[in-house]
Amino acid sequence: MSIPGLLKEIADNIKALPDQTQIAIGIASNGESNFYGMTRENGAIRQIDNAGFAFEIGSVTKSFTGNVLAQLIINKKVHPDDPIRQFLPFTLLNDPPITLKQLALHTAGLPRLPGDFETQPGYNKNNPYKSYTEESLISYLTQSLQVDFPPGSRFQYSNLGAGLLGYTLSKIERAPFAKIVAERIFTPLGMRNSCFDASEVKTALVAGMDESGNLCPSWDGGMLDGCLGIISTAGDLLKFAINAADKTDAAAVLQTQVTFDVDPHFKSNLGWGERRVDPGNLAMQGINGGTQGSGASILLNRDKNIAMVVLSNIHPAYYMEMIYPLNKRIMITLSA
Repeated sequence: MSIPGLLKEIADNIKALPDQTQIAIGIASNGESNFYGMTRENGAIRQIDNAGFAFEIGSVTKSFTGNVLAQLIINKKVHPDDPIRQFLPFTLLNDPPITLKQLALHTAGLPRLPGDFETQPGYNKNNPYKSYTEESLISYLTQSLQVDFPPGSRFQYSNLGAGLLGYTLSKIERAPFAKIVAERIFTPLGMRNSCFDASEVKTALVAGMDESGNLCPSWDGGMLDGCLGIISTAGDLLKFAINAADKTDAAAVLQTQVTFDVDPHFKSNLGWGERRVDPGNLAMQGINGGTQGSGASILLNRDKNIAMVVLSNIHPAYYMEMIYPLNKRIMITLSA
C-alpha cells in the first residue's frame, strides 16, 4: 500500500476515538522532511499543521538517556562496563554488580518499577512518578532492592533501570538529568520546543486523553526522568531521529553497537530496540512510549537513512493497537 493509503488508514482509525484526538507525524527520507497532522473534531477528521505542537513522548525519553550515556562513553568519562556503585553516594542492597550498559539495555535484573512505587506519600495515579523523590529512590535501593536475576544474564524491560541510569548520569555530571539532556541534545540539535516540564513549554501543548477520553495532566518523570518525562514536537523529535539515523554521528552509532541479543529477531541497544521485520528482513530500530494520555514512537532504518516520528494524545493501549502497526507498515513501505 502507498504512504497516502496508510495515512488514510490512520485517519480512519482515529475516527473511532474521541473528539480532540490528535496525531502528528514526521518523516525524513531522501534528504527531505515532511509532516502530516490529523485531528478529530465533531466526529470528522481534518488535516492540521501541528508539527510545532507539543506532546508527551513517554518512554521515547529512554533513547535520549541512551544517547547521553553514549556521549559520556565517547568522551571517555565512563566505560559501558563501569559498575554504577562507583558513581553513587550509597551502596545498593546486597551490592549487585550492575553496570551502566546493563541499565540502558534492560539487563540489570531490575523490576519494571520499585516495589514501593505506589505507596509513596502523595502518590497520584494521574501523575504517578512525580511523588517518587530522591529520598524514596535511595530508601528503596538501599533497603528493599529486588534483583530478579544475575545482572547481564537476560532482558527485562525496566522503567526503574532507565530511571536509575538517568539518576546515575546526573551524579556523574553533577547536574539534574533534564539539564544534561538540554545541554547535550536539545540545544545542539536546535530542539527549542522540547523540555521535561510542562510549565516550560513555549508552544501549544496538546492535552492528553485517558482511556475514557477524558483530558488528563502531563506526567512528571520526577527522580526517574531517565525513563520518561520529555515533552516535544514532531518537528523537534524528527531532528533527534535524523541524528539517530546518521551513520556519521559517533554517539548514535555507539548506541547501536552496544547490544544484547534477546532473541533471533530482537536485540536491545543503548536506549533503543532493534527488530528484524519482513519483508526483506529489515533492521528497524525504534522505541515506543506512552503516558496516561499519550502514545509516541520513533522508527528508523539506519541502513537507508530513513527516520519517522509519531506523536499523539491517544491512550497508549489504543495507540499500540490502532496506530503503531500502521507506523511499522509506513517504515516498511518507505524502505522498500
